[in-house]
Amino acid sequence: MGLTSAWRIAQRGLKVTLVEADQCGSGATRAALGALWPPSPIHTGPLQSLHRQSLWGFDTFARELRQASGMVVEFLRQGRVELLSGVKARADAVKEVAAAQANWPSLVPSPVMQLLSGDELHREEPEVMPWPEGALWCKLSAQVGVESLLAALQAACRQSGVQILENTRVVKLDISESTFRGVHTLTNNIAADKGVLTTGVWTGQFTDVAAAVPIHPVRGQALLLHSGRQVIFRIIKNGKIFLVPWPDGRILVGSTTERQAGFNNINTAEGVNFLLNGAVATCPVLATARLEKIWSGLRPSGPHGRPIIGELKHVQGLVVAGGHFKIGIGMAPLTGEIIADLVTQGRSKYDISPFLPQELSAGKA
Repeated sequence: MGLTSAWRIAQRGLKVTLVEADQCGSGATRAALGALWPPSPIHTGPLQSLHRQSLWGFDTFARELRQASGMVVEFLRQGRVELLSGVKARADAVKEVAAAQANWPSLVPSPVMQLLSGDELHREEPEVMPWPEGALWCKLSAQVGVESLLAALQAACRQSGVQILENTRVVKLDISESTFRGVHTLTNNIAADKGVLTTGVWTGQFTDVAAAVPIHPVRGQALLLHSGRQVIFRIIKNGKIFLVPWPDGRILVGSTTERQAGFNNINTAEGVNFLLNGAVATCPVLATARLEKIWSGLRPSGPHGRPIIGELKHVQGLVVAGGHFKIGIGMAPLTGEIIADLVTQGRSKYDISPFLPQELSAGKA
């Protein structure tokens, strides 16, 4: 959110400084697996609608980023295959296929979504365990290489004139007369007419805004396997387990959802065991894959499962983008445009009313 917003704002001609407490992307972004799958077409709420719109434009976003940065952004639209758990799941999948065919764009050859029988699944993904109930194949699902995305965003920001200050911790927001004036770091003060807060799970450290932006951490553990060759060709989702394959044999495995872990960002034996067992049960050949890496991250969860996007009512000039939970990378292209609009024009053409920061009663901070 921070890098994309900074890039888009700088493209509008403003002078931008990005202040990062650690290394860019070292929080929830680098912990992500880069899976970009759209919400079910039968869910038409405001968040699902914005999320899908952002995902439909992700390939265009990646191309523009490549041109701006001169760097490769790993992006594939290989699709996602979700293993169906029974009669009800298959009945729901039939409805999803009909809704997707009627409403989704033709970014890939038709059909954009289809049901697979057990035999069809085996033909498409022979290394996936036999699954008589079949699967739902969403061909518009995609994936992005997170490290390549981060590198390109940083390069694009610098090419656009953004000053990036890493290892620089903001200790206090400079707010006077209910107006944002800048930030205080450990070493100096940075004055600014506008501010964008993209601090994720750490937003609560700023007492001036914490109550209006209630974002909480949810730990997610993940791991990286390497099979030496490509054994699956699409994202495979099996209940809470999903596998994100790359052509060189890398397979990212996610993920746990631990709401009670707080800020304890560690890997646990239980979490890693859950992921390994799930990966091998879904794709047995992975039993002999090399375990290359394990990691965890703290996903920022907004109130009622929604992100927070918009200007703070009690602090003029301070805009927030956070709480995107598991869809932050997929929402970044559209959110960056919204933030740039809010900073430069004071409004957005998108309806963000369901995501505005909470209003505070008079006298509260």
